[in-house]
Amino acid sequence: MSRILRCRLLAFLCLLLPLCLFAATDSLSVAERNAQQGFNDTIDRLDPDFVLVSLCIAAPTDYLDDALGTSGHAFLRLQCPVFGLDYCFSYEGERVNDNLYRYMTGQTKMGMFAVPTNEYIADYRRWNRSVHEYRLAMPPEAEQRLWEIMDNHLTQGIVLRQDLNKYGCAITVVRYVKKALGDIPIVYAPNPEMDSMTRREIGYRSLANHPWLRLFSMIMTDNKADIDLPIDEKLIIPADLAAVWQQATVQGEPFATYLGDIVEGAPLDNSKPWFTPMLAALLILLITLGFAFTKYPYWDWLLLGAQAIYGCVLIFLWMVMREFGGSAYILMALFNPIPLVLWHWRKYWALPYAVALLVGLIVLICLPHMLVDPAILVLALAYIALFAKDTVKKQISSVR
Repeated sequence: MSRILRCRLLAFLCLLLPLCLFAATDSLSVAERNAQQGFNDTIDRLDPDFVLVSLCIAAPTDYLDDALGTSGHAFLRLQCPVFGLDYCFSYEGERVNDNLYRYMTGQTKMGMFAVPTNEYIADYRRWNRSVHEYRLAMPPEAEQRLWEIMDNHLTQGIVLRQDLNKYGCAITVVRYVKKALGDIPIVYAPNPEMDSMTRREIGYRSLANHPWLRLFSMIMTDNKADIDLPIDEKLIIPADLAAVWQQATVQGEPFATYLGDIVEGAPLDNSKPWFTPMLAALLILLITLGFAFTKYPYWDWLLLGAQAIYGCVLIFLWMVMREFGGSAYILMALFNPIPLVLWHWRKYWALPYAVALLVGLIVLICLPHMLVDPAILVLALAYIALFAKDTVKKQISSVR
């Protein structure tokens, strides 16, 4: 090889080496940049641990303003270890104590929130309130689709009207997870107890230690809580959701597996108040029967006044809330201002009204599903006695 040719080859190699080094350096920086932005094709997004989905259940609380947390709270925890992401997605409403009128009239708004897990559970630690975690067995594609669904709901803001049956925390989790699973079904184990209950009865059972709140919730629950629904549409109570999903399967695998407690809180005080709606109703019934044959009508006017005031409240709520509870229509037959207005002419209508109430009471007792709190049924007996007492007095007088 000639000297000139060797020089030209050496010069060419000298030029080629820097180009190769530059290309390698440039490709490495692009790879790093893509990895930081989540676009690195070398990441296995079908790895079962790429996204981790957990169902979290917060224990019940005695604080009414915590989104009616007396039944607990359900939310989702989504993690992506590759990118160091760990968020809690929670469907919540405005605090009750911030505006009690808005809550009572059904105007409270709800929406989706996403908060870093450490920040979100800090409140539960402060309240000493337990949070249980259950890993959900979802295919990788479904897990990523769920994260996308949750992000989309975040952009909507707090715009949905509060409806604990339609948009409650537990039932919302169920719907989002089912949407992410798509055609993959959740296979539920037989559950005769829940199959035989309505949403109203399930909610009633969960508030066993809060009888006054239970009475209120029975009134505010709408008609849709009484229709026959599949089990996944009855999972309105967080504890029920965790229990049922632990017995369910997806693609042959247990759907929810208990991982432990994110927060270990203090046991909840399960004591009931001594003065319950049932005790109050029994006292009213006994006092009404005791005053039935006296000449002093003060108790009668007190009962009629309470009936009229509460009836006006029910009518107002019915007009404001539109979709009002099915039990409210039954209550408005008992609680309304008409008896007070027409009391002077009670000899024409009191007995038929008492008979109608008695027939309605018997029908409610015979129904297979509960529509009103039992305390209301006892209270109805007191009003039946009030409206029928004049006729009973006349019968007794005629016998004498």
